[in-house]
Formats: sequence, C-alpha cells, structure tokens
Amino acid sequence: MSRAVLVTRHPSDCVELQRLLDPAGIKVRPYPVLRIEEFDDLDGWRTVLALLARPDIRPWLVMSSPRAPQRLIRFARHHGAKHLLDCSVAVVGDATAEAAAEAGLGVDHVGPGGGAGLAEQLIERLDPGCPVILACGKERRHELPMALEEAGHPVHPVVVYSMRATPPRELPPLGPNLEAVILTSPRAARLYLEAVGGKPLPLQHWALGPTTGDAARGMGIDCAIPPKPTMISLAEELCQN
Repeated sequence: MSRAVLVTRHPSDCVELQRLLDPAGIKVRPYPVLRIEEFDDLDGWRTVLALLARPDIRPWLVMSSPRAPQRLIRFARHHGAKHLLDCSVAVVGDATAEAAAEAGLGVDHVGPGGGAGLAEQLIERLDPGCPVILACGKERRHELPMALEEAGHPVHPVVVYSMRATPPRELPPLGPNLEAVILTSPRAARLYLEAVGGKPLPLQHWALGPTTGDAARGMGIDCAIPPKPTMISLAEELCQN
C-alpha cells in the first residue's frame, strides 16, 4: 500500500519534497489551496528603476520563494530593468536557488529555509546601508525585510506574483492512504480548513515553521514542527513517522 502526504502547495512547488521522500516510498499529494497569478507592480518597478539609475550604490537582489525568479526575469525585461539581473543575489533555500539558476540568475548566497535565517547571514555580508530589492509575492511574510531594515538596510519590495484562493470545487480529491497533512503558511492552513469542512482531517499535521504552527493551533489544528524550517528536516521527520 502506497503512503501519501497532503501538501497545501501547487505541484510545481512540491518537487523538492517529493525528491526527498522518494527513497521512503512516500508520495506527495499536492492540494493547492492557493494558485499563482502574475502581478505587475508598477510602483515597485519605478522604485527599482530609480535605484538602479544611481551610480553610487549596488543593491542586492533577494528572493525567498521559487515562484519569484522566472516572473522577475520577465517583468525586469518588460520594464527595461535588465541591470537588476547583474545584482548580487541571495535566496532562501535550495529550491529557490535552483529556480533562480534555471531562470539564468547567478546566486551569491543561499540561506537556510527561513527568511529570518537568511537575513541574519546576509547582514554579515552587506556593506553598511546597502539597499535590498526584494522580489516577492503580494501576500508575504515580513521577518526577512523587517530584520534587514532594523539592521539599517532599506528594503524595496517589487511584487511579481499574487496568491489567490482556489475555489474548493476546483481542488483535487483528497485521495486514499493519506498519513499526514503539511501546512505551508498561515493562509494555506486557513484555506485548507475551509476546504475540508471546518474540521481538520484525523491525521498528523505538520507546519513548516513556528509561524504557521502557531496560526494553525489558533484554528484548532494540532501541528508538529520539524527541528529546522527546511524541506530536508521535514522529510526526515516524515520518513521516521
């Protein structure tokens, strides 16, 4: 009998976890409660273009999601901001690094699987007052930009995608042999709960980090959290249980 875990992400965002779980024979079953839409942030691009026009500064480009790189490239070309692609690049996690490389970006620093961890490492590398361009989603967490700004690094977000709730009728069936549910963000946790009728499935639930775990518990979902907020750590826990 095959084992399966339900993950509140789009199939394209589950590739890394599936690769890690393949040796254990565990199948990832995507349950994309959020779907991706491109977002053209005109104000954000005006700010980026003005920043790139200054010869006295060299901003860093930062991304925390594998959804960002390809969309960033397209919008940068559309807005005539190709020099942005020459900036030093820092990303959160191996999946984002792979997506950046596939988009043709060189990656100078790969941080651990969380925004706060990347900020801590990046602060040690940045020159005093160095600005950061954050390519991100419209709905995003704030640990990374807050930590950088508190350290004196202005952060300029440019939104390249938005996450919209998937109508429950368009979600795939849950399917058989589920052993666990992986909640990937506070918003995804809420939409998952709505999609399954307001009561969590009678399975082990995991949250990728403490923020999602706390939010899920506030909704009545008892969640475990892997020792580190990374796919590798999560996969190790799933394989042991």
